[in-house]
Amino acid sequence: MKEAIANAGVFNLVIIFVIILLAFFIGSLSYSKAFKVKNKIIEEIEKDQGYTIGVNDSTEGRVEEWIKNIGYRQNVGNVKNTSVCPSTASGNGGEDGVLLNETGDYQYCVYEFDTCSEKSDKAKCGKYYRVITYMYFDIPIISQLLRLPVSGETMIFNEVDS
Repeated sequence: MKEAIANAGVFNLVIIFVIILLAFFIGSLSYSKAFKVKNKIIEEIEKDQGYTIGVNDSTEGRVEEWIKNIGYRQNVGNVKNTSVCPSTASGNGGEDGVLLNETGDYQYCVYEFDTCSEKSDKAKCGKYYRVITYMYFDIPIISQLLRLPVSGETMIFNEVDS
């Protein structure tokens, strides 16, 4: 009888180890997808030197077409990005950023920051963008609770660049 109880304990340890290993695997897959989406959005913004919204060859159109192909989380029904993204964000210099993709089909945020002020040097004055994507875990009970942001910023685009 002692051997049966000892085997059950070892079996429980193996099950716990497998669950922890699966959690790390699922987490790394979710992080890599969010990281890949963030990098693609930043790449497109830097290519255009800005985030353009529209139908014909806009940054938003190209990004959303690419995101659709990799299977990133889509907004459901009439939900807008304002329910996922706050309407403003604070930048590194304390300036307020404006949410640009309020009506996007996918759950990512693009904020525009203007570093220009009356005292600023023209060479350091310009706009930059912050992109926030989210890691999602599609586990029934905790999927609404776990939404971890992955963010990145573009370089500053100023009048000297254009």
